[in-house]
Amino acid sequence: MSYNDTRHPAFIQVKTALLLHVPFFASLLLDIMKVKVGDFSDHPAFAHQKPTMATDGKTIFIDEAFLTSLPIQSSVFVVCHEIAHAMWDHMHRGKTYLDCGFDGEEFNPLLWNVAADYVINDLLVKAKVGTMPSGEDGKAIGLIDPKYTCDTWTPEAVYRDIKQNGLPQSAKSQGVAKDGSGRPGDGHVLELNDISPAELKRAIQSAADTAKAVGKLPKELERFAEALLDPQVSWQELLRTTVVTATTRDTTSWARPHRRRLVSQGVYLARPSAYGCDRIVVAVDTSGSIGDRELEVFFSELADIIRTCRPEFIDLLGVDSRVASHEELPGDTDIAGNPPKVGGGGGTDFRPAFEWVVERGIVPDAFVYFTDLYGEGPAQDPGYPVIWCSTTKDREGTCGRTIYVDIPKSV
Repeated sequence: MSYNDTRHPAFIQVKTALLLHVPFFASLLLDIMKVKVGDFSDHPAFAHQKPTMATDGKTIFIDEAFLTSLPIQSSVFVVCHEIAHAMWDHMHRGKTYLDCGFDGEEFNPLLWNVAADYVINDLLVKAKVGTMPSGEDGKAIGLIDPKYTCDTWTPEAVYRDIKQNGLPQSAKSQGVAKDGSGRPGDGHVLELNDISPAELKRAIQSAADTAKAVGKLPKELERFAEALLDPQVSWQELLRTTVVTATTRDTTSWARPHRRRLVSQGVYLARPSAYGCDRIVVAVDTSGSIGDRELEVFFSELADIIRTCRPEFIDLLGVDSRVASHEELPGDTDIAGNPPKVGGGGGTDFRPAFEWVVERGIVPDAFVYFTDLYGEGPAQDPGYPVIWCSTTKDREGTCGRTIYVDIPKSV
């Protein structure tokens, strides 16, 4: 039998404790989230562990046996842990990586949950939100490590660190396997919730205002709320995420031929990678306002994008008021180590690059334009993802998405 959150006696105690001691999370819970308490031993969220708690970003699933086994302080900790998953949008981000791959490789949802748990638990412990559950030996049951602090680590950064260096001892000691299974803590659900970004932002602002009004908003939670209300994301991470999300992922092996083999050998073969794209067009503004320093920074980031997206080809265009140069580069080209030359040096007009694509019948997976955005762009959306990398603040491309590129004084 399952209960809603207003009927189960144990959860009524948790809500009361949240309202009295952690009004920030209480406000979020009562405002935009649902709770189901019951027997979830057969729920897919707990396929790799004993049923505990889990969330899909909108609903918190709480196993009744687990809830009633916890002291109230630990129940508060775990419920707030689930709310934090939802507020940081971990499910949506994980679902995107599951569909698109992560850094050009197959994504492991279990390790993603491990990475996210490290960041969340550090926040909750520092903010003194309840008490992390412990075993009979008194040791904490949950993933926490002094290395992975919420101030300096994101789940993406922790995930990359684990993939590169392996699980930390703090995870191994709690029985976590290499693939992320067998772990303590919450279950795992990757679904898209129905909480809109605007609704999330409103709820977080309301929760912060409520907690601050009663003097119960610890500095850690205040920073947490500020980061969600006004996220500060590096342009490199934003560019990488935007291009990876934009590029079409082709998991049907025969949907597109292996272009290099088709051209050079006349043989129709499937493409080898399920986490790559076909073609990216990169246009570089060579009108004279983009110098060597800007190109060095841009090519460095472009090299990382290429490693992530694994395109079959890159069309690199040097464009001033015309397409002054074109080079078709294989997807494994080391652009950072051996930056290609791009021609130009005249006036500025962005339209010739898009006309060049149309004339050749190319439909790129993404079109990346590096420029200061002082020029005339296409009047209409070309029908494929366009990302403008602008060295000038407060200027927007005429279509697609614009990302401000911060060029350091020296590189």
